[in-house]
Amino acid sequence: EDLSHRFHAYGIIRTVTGKVDVWYMKKHETLDDIFGVDTKYHHRPQHGSKCCSTNTISFHYVEAGESLAFWEVMQKVNQSPQMSDGEIKEIMNKVWPRDNEGLGVYSHGLPGPHLGVWDDIIRVVRKISNGVVTSSC
Repeated sequence: EDLSHRFHAYGIIRTVTGKVDVWYMKKHETLDDIFGVDTKYHHRPQHGSKCCSTNTISFHYVEAGESLAFWEVMQKVNQSPQMSDGEIKEIMNKVWPRDNEGLGVYSHGLPGPHLGVWDDIIRVVRKISNGVVTSSC
């Protein structure tokens, strides 16, 4: 059973890297009392490839630039699931916002090109892209 979260308070980069605010982590400390015991994660957000359920529904605190970029990446991966990890990384680097206007105050930019967190980011993109409904517009 996938007990990873489906609703995320932050964008995908902060969610995967686990660089979230302390208040957010503390908010999850009492969720066993509210939702019942989660013996695996105790409802605490996970980072890395465990952060996001295959049934992820939303990311909040995300500006339009990041939302549009992420949607484009997910659409392309959904349409071409055989795409290599390098191709996914290349697309993300091409479309992802780099300035404060596109990222907003809550989001973090993409990691440096040689950081290992890319493996987790790409794993999560692949995982949640499977459930993307293609745009009919």
